[in-house]
Formats: sequence, C-alpha cells, structure tokens
Amino acid sequence: MNSAGENSAVTAPKSSALQVLFWRSEILQVMYWLRGEGFGDIVDAPMIERFLGVDAINGVTYLDRLVEEGYLTADGDFYGLSEFGLKQGAREFAESFNELTKPAHGECSDDCWCHASVDEAEACMAHRIDHNHAMDAKHMNASGQHDHGGHGHGHDR
Repeated sequence: MNSAGENSAVTAPKSSALQVLFWRSEILQVMYWLRGEGFGDIVDAPMIERFLGVDAINGVTYLDRLVEEGYLTADGDFYGLSEFGLKQGAREFAESFNELTKPAHGECSDDCWCHASVDEAEACMAHRIDHNHAMDAKHMNASGQHDHGGHGHGHDR
C-alpha cells in the first residue's frame, strides 16, 4: 500500500519524522476549518480523506496518533479536536494563511476596536467610507471630473 505522501493530493515530505509533523498540521488545520465552517465538531477518516487526499487507512493511523498525543478525542470511528488540539489547530491555520489574512490597504489592523463589537465595526466602516469619500472629493474638480492636480495630462478643463 502507498504511504500517505504518495497517495495524497498534497505533497508530503518523504521522511517519516517530517510526515508525522506534516500530517499533524494538515489534519489539525482541516479539522479546525471544518468546525469553523459549520461542518461539525467531529469527523471520520473518510471525511479527512476527502479534504486532504490521504488514504483513509493511513489517515486513521495519523488520527489515532493525534489522539495519543492529546490533540484529538475519539468516539468509535469519529474524532474531534481536544481543547489543546483546537488551540493548536487555530495556530496552524492562522500561520498557514497569515499572508492572506493581513489587512489590505485601507482595512483595519488586528488591534482595531472594530474587532471587539458590532457597534465598533459599524462605526469604523462608516469612518472609512467617509474618509474615502473625502479623499475622492479632494481630488475632484468643480465639474466632477478627476483632478490630476494640474499635471497636464492632456484633459480639457
């Protein structure tokens, strides 16, 4: 039978020590994501196989190991994140998507108050919209056309 790395849609390392670390990270991330997306708090090996491309038999081996290490709990054929596993899954997920979750230009940083409450989020959004409209108005001329600051771009004024 093929190893998980050979049968996987995801390219796993070749050494067994790194494979253990790799699959721990992948499984915790996918279980964290599944939970966050509302697919449930428990999964079975075939579900892990569908999302990671790992053979279910190999997946059970990794899942059972994660139970032994305290990352997961087991109930028959179903597995759930332990409290420790949930924290580690969140960390793994955040690290994997760190570049994608950075604020874009004009968005708030992680320490902005808008993350604390709905009221703050609405106030922050309104402020950004007002600020953007003010900046747009500053760059418009009296006729409503974009003002390039008299740089002579060949537009009729």
